[in-house]
Amino acid sequence: MTIHVIPGKGYDSNIYIIDGKQPSIIDTGTGLNAKHIEKEIRKRINPTSITQIIFTHEHFDHTGGAQHVLGLTENTAHLIAHSYTKEKIDNKESMFAAMLGGSMPDVTIDTIFNGGEQIIIGDHQYEVIFTPGHSPGCLCFYCKEEKILFSGDTVFSHGSFGRTDFPGGSLRKLQESIHYLSTLDITDLYPGHESCVIGNASKHIALSYQNIFTLG
Repeated sequence: MTIHVIPGKGYDSNIYIIDGKQPSIIDTGTGLNAKHIEKEIRKRINPTSITQIIFTHEHFDHTGGAQHVLGLTENTAHLIAHSYTKEKIDNKESMFAAMLGGSMPDVTIDTIFNGGEQIIIGDHQYEVIFTPGHSPGCLCFYCKEEKILFSGDTVFSHGSFGRTDFPGGSLRKLQESIHYLSTLDITDLYPGHESCVIGNASKHIALSYQNIFTLG
C-alpha cells in the first residue's frame, strides 16, 4: 500500500490517494483546480480502479471537487461521509463555495459514518473516529496496525489545529476531540492542510493538545 499526496493548491485541501486492495481517495479539494487534480490523480493511479471517495467533513475545500473526481472513476466509486456532511451536500449549503464562485457538488453520499465503524482503506483496516469541533461532521481515520491517522481539519502538523469560528464550530468539542487523538499511538499524520508528518506524529498531536488549551 502506498499513500500518494496531492498537496492543496489555492484553497484546496490536501488530497490523498491510497492504493491497494481497496483503492481510495480521501477528500477532493474545491474542484476549482479540476484539471490539475485530474492530472495528478492519473499520474498515480488509474482512476477507474478507485472504489471509494471518503470525506473528512463537509467544507467546500474538501468536497467541491467530488463530482469531477467521481466522474474520473466513471461514476463507480462509493461516496462515504458523516451524516452532517451528507445533509450539507444534499442541501447544497456553502457560503464559502459562493464566495469563491463555486458550488457544492451534485453527488449522493452512499454510506454514512458517524464514528465507531471500521473501513478498509488500501490494504488496511481503519477505525472511523468522530471528531467534532472544526465542524459538526468531522471524521478522522486511524489505522492501529500501521499507526496512521488521516486527520482532516481536526489537527495539523507542528501543533496546529482546525479553526472553530465557522458555523457549527466548537472550541470545547475540538479540545475533546484532540484530547482523544492524543491518546492514540500515531507515527504518520496526514492532515487536511499543511505538511504531512512521517514519524513521531504523536508529538505533533500532543503539541496541538497543549496549544488548544491556551485559547480557553
